[in-house]
Amino acid sequence: MRNTFLVAVFFVLVSCSGVKTPPSVLFGGEMHNSNASTAESATASLDLAEAMGYNAVLAPVSWEQMEPSPGQYDFSLLDHLVDEASKRDLYLGLLWFGTWKNGESSYPPLWVKGDTVTYFRALDADGKQTTAISPFCEAAMEADAKAFSAMMAHLKKKDKERRVLTVQVENECGVFLERDYSQAGEKAWIEGGWEGNPDPMAPQYFMAEAFAGYVDAVAAAGKEVYDIPVFANAWLAPAEAPYGYYPNGGPREAVLEVWKRVATHLDWLSPDIYSNGFASLCAAYSDGQTLFIPETKCEAGRYYYAFGEAKAKGVFCFGYEEHYDNPYYVQECRVLSELMPLINQGLPMRGFFREENVDPPAGKVALEIEGQPFEVSYNEGEQNAHGIIIRTGVDEYVIAGVGAWITFGPNRKIAFCEELRGGEVVQVLNGDETAHHNMLNLRGRLYLQDSVAPDGTIIPAPRYELSYQRRFRKDAQARFKVSGIYKVKLY
Repeated sequence: MRNTFLVAVFFVLVSCSGVKTPPSVLFGGEMHNSNASTAESATASLDLAEAMGYNAVLAPVSWEQMEPSPGQYDFSLLDHLVDEASKRDLYLGLLWFGTWKNGESSYPPLWVKGDTVTYFRALDADGKQTTAISPFCEAAMEADAKAFSAMMAHLKKKDKERRVLTVQVENECGVFLERDYSQAGEKAWIEGGWEGNPDPMAPQYFMAEAFAGYVDAVAAAGKEVYDIPVFANAWLAPAEAPYGYYPNGGPREAVLEVWKRVATHLDWLSPDIYSNGFASLCAAYSDGQTLFIPETKCEAGRYYYAFGEAKAKGVFCFGYEEHYDNPYYVQECRVLSELMPLINQGLPMRGFFREENVDPPAGKVALEIEGQPFEVSYNEGEQNAHGIIIRTGVDEYVIAGVGAWITFGPNRKIAFCEELRGGEVVQVLNGDETAHHNMLNLRGRLYLQDSVAPDGTIIPAPRYELSYQRRFRKDAQARFKVSGIYKVKLY
């Protein structure tokens, strides 16, 4: 498995190849599973991604559509994705839906799915056939690797602008069993010395080795013809979760070291984070490797924390098409799109995120950037409290967020504070708004509507924001507001 330095080198090589320099940090969403299955639906999803301000999109490419007959390939949908992403100045990560998708084998072509003898399935302890191809099926592995290699070879020729920056190999692989009891699976269990192993984790380690080896072989075949970063993702579940609750064998936290040891052709292993404990999972999957989150909830705080605190190279909300009319999420994405040029500069930064049901509603977070302390105090009652602090110069910071206030340590005050929108100063904050130079209130942006007077006169909505005093008012906390961006100078 390549380290984070070598992954960074890839982006440098792309930037030196005569094509436009790609962003070093990818901010975006993952398409719904079927939204790249036709040119029409893929175009609509990319239109939405552009409107939301993303710089990247993860898009599925399925084996069954690319190789409908053995050795007969159709790359028209892949070509369409690359062309349409280029028109919108978007970058892509491709999700190879090959042998497995969410612990099932629903995306291989019919000539594979229909032949359960050649491409045999995993069996349960009673000998019942599952819907998942066995990770011990060498014929399936060879067919998948051949198709993946053909796709990567075509991509290398097609993608002259290098719009595709990474490829995910399979999707949440594993099987909903303790282990695979197929004939090949039993042979591997015995010959590998697992039989009689008293460790209750033995079946998980065994299946992790099997799936990691299979995925690594597919990845190796692709990288042999086109060496761009590739990765695998995990359906997360705790080690003690019952079998059948998750696809056993995928790169979950409990077996992460097994995958790192076996799948040496992968550049990193990714978590799909929907559960609580976002910060701890970011820490686990950034230990010694690139943090890249291909799936998570559509909550803005996760972006701010992952980019600012966990130094993630990519964060993607799954099924962003469902959230086109979610004002909180859409407007937060627009704010983040304003911040991404700054985030991509690699400046010193810290992030924070009050996770509901994990962090106290009015807690405090102590942060530091190059010796300058910050204390973040969350407003009680704010549901979407989060933010990021970016050092832009000596005693100068760009701070974005909502639902908290920030103090700067003893004997430090605010020299000036400007609120920015679209890179322009819309207000200069002073006096009450900064508690007389002592704090920054992340009051956020209000999106107000014009009102109509009794005589029919339109009263235009002001552009002002929530004041310093209103951070304690429950009616103010309940109003629709998203992150503001503030430029702060300290003295």
